[in-house]
Amino acid sequence: MDLARTVYSRELKISAMRAMDAGESSALVARRMQVSPKLLERWRAEWRAVGEAAFPGSGRRNRVRTGEPERQLAELERKIGQLTMENDFLKKALAHFREQVRPNAVSGGTASTMRSGKPRKREAS
Repeated sequence: MDLARTVYSRELKISAMRAMDAGESSALVARRMQVSPKLLERWRAEWRAVGEAAFPGSGRRNRVRTGEPERQLAELERKIGQLTMENDFLKKALAHFREQVRPNAVSGGTASTMRSGKPRKREAS
């Protein structure tokens, strides 16, 4: 059973939305145009979101709204600034830790020092 999707023209969708904006009920418009009321609700959501730019056709959905590119650009620039600051901080921290003298236990040397209060044992000659 091969069911093909029904493709509705942009003009049909816009006329349905204009009829609903004029006050007709969605049930009446759905019956007159022989479409599902749920489908009309999806069309209405897109119509309200982007207005006349809705229903571009050929599977190309208009996802970018007015003002959206500027908001995205500002958000990305903010993120770049934040990451730059984090990178600078981490570079400084790495340089600081590289300058520190490592304890002998970490560097592999002997852990004891010559400064202990005990007198040195003399080696037998």
